[in-house]
Amino acid sequence: MTIESVELKRDGRPIYRQIASAIEDMVQQQQLLPGARLPTHRALADSLSVTVGTVTRAYAEAERRGIVESKVGSGTFICRKDRPAWSFSHRTRQDEMNFGYNVPPQLDRAELFTQAVQQIASHPAELNELMLYQPPSGVVQHRAVLADWLQQHGVSANVDRLLYCSGAQNAIQLCLTTLCRQGYTVLVDKLTYPGLLSLARQLHITVKPVEMDEQGMIPEALVAACKQYSARMVYMMPTLQNPTTVTMGEARRRELIAVCRQQQLLILEDDVNGLLPRHRPEPLVNMAPEQVIYIGGLSKNLAPGLRLGFMLLPESLYSRIVHALQNHSWMISPLLTAIAAILLENGAANKVLDSIREEMESRWRMVAEKLSAVELVFHPNGFHGWISLPDDWSLSEFMAASKTRGLELKSSELFVPPGYPAPSCVRIAVSAPTSTAELEQGCIQLADLLANPPSSAFSP
Repeated sequence: MTIESVELKRDGRPIYRQIASAIEDMVQQQQLLPGARLPTHRALADSLSVTVGTVTRAYAEAERRGIVESKVGSGTFICRKDRPAWSFSHRTRQDEMNFGYNVPPQLDRAELFTQAVQQIASHPAELNELMLYQPPSGVVQHRAVLADWLQQHGVSANVDRLLYCSGAQNAIQLCLTTLCRQGYTVLVDKLTYPGLLSLARQLHITVKPVEMDEQGMIPEALVAACKQYSARMVYMMPTLQNPTTVTMGEARRRELIAVCRQQQLLILEDDVNGLLPRHRPEPLVNMAPEQVIYIGGLSKNLAPGLRLGFMLLPESLYSRIVHALQNHSWMISPLLTAIAAILLENGAANKVLDSIREEMESRWRMVAEKLSAVELVFHPNGFHGWISLPDDWSLSEFMAASKTRGLELKSSELFVPPGYPAPSCVRIAVSAPTSTAELEQGCIQLADLLANPPSSAFSP
């Protein structure tokens, strides 16, 4: 018997679980051996007369049980028995179509990282040096490589003002804890990054929204907010804003910088999505290096598992932030920054970034086709889109219905400062599904849900 000929029973048990159990039984009976490649999702779906989505869920269930492992671009394989003790499988719930997390699409980075690690291991003296404590500001050679790479991508980076950190979220935390006190007010877009809102709440920092349009934050609204709240800092995401996908034009950027200079506002420029577009306006930090703290990271465009971010700081603030990092964690792992430096310098990071762009362009073409009737805004290189719900759907009803269907989306309520109304919108992260088949199945489900709002009955 082969997996293509397994007999499925219509006895009320979910079909995808029956397929996963059949795979498990065949492995135990040695009909499927370690390392064996399973049929593609579509091939097995055709053989068993089920949907591709059912096979996707079946393979995901089998992976959750530790029976199979998926290799992006290669297929699904029966797990080998000699897997190392440190290996693991991290997946979302198997009954969910995950459109929730703004993460890069899964790519095969193993060979690039293997080469980088082998390069480090081939120099034992330098490797031993990396095992020691380093200055809180990090290894200057690693910062120099990062500075050169950022300059290639249009950021005027100075190595003496550059600092590695443990991801962009850590950078925001360091800035807020160092430069704000309890009760300070930070201005943000009226829809903004939830991580900033969470940190502000934890640190008892007040967050106030500023009106925005299709170009982002409105300069006149920023002036009014400064007068009303006596703020000292403004947080912006000028390129591929989270969640709206808005990218500010150059003229708007210069107008906002002029306002911030006049109002003596320090700008936190969150550019974690800034390198994803093939073409984008000049970053704010280039226009006002002494007015802007530039925050970026390698999670979106290289690998989240490195957990490396960086800050380009005004000269006047550099020593304060370095001291804060030292108090927080003493230093960032020099082994991680060494791996990053190799990947940045040898061109591997650019290859990964290009692959991500190509993958997202392909995904968005499919999503735009499947959701053609949906009011959706997106950028072809971005990870997320912004959906305005039809009038017949309330936000709360839609989120409840999407959860029932196993669709994980992010409600606009997550993106508004406390006490302010949320628009009837949701964020969809099309980078999150682990395969094109899973993405397609999720889009079909989402389109059907949006097209079928709940019926409303009038009762006197």
